[in-house]
Amino acid sequence: LAFHLMKVSVEDTSRLTVAIDEMKAKVRFCDRCFNLAEGDLCAVCTDDRRDASVLCVVEDPRDIVAVERTGEFRGRYHVLGG
Repeated sequence: LAFHLMKVSVEDTSRLTVAIDEMKAKVRFCDRCFNLAEGDLCAVCTDDRRDASVLCVVEDPRDIVAVERTGEFRGRYHVLGG
């Protein structure tokens, strides 16, 4: 990251700083599953099309991204590291 930041303009680093500050202010852990969320509940927990009777337990929110990329799982999650 440091090498990349040395190559970009001051304006680009300023935009990155603002984006990081906004993310830290807006993103939190879901109250239900501990995934990343912009509100009390994440997008998975608020999706009524999900099968609430099937739970996938993962270690980290990044694992949810990996499972979701398969397009096969339609249940809910619980993040242990949350």
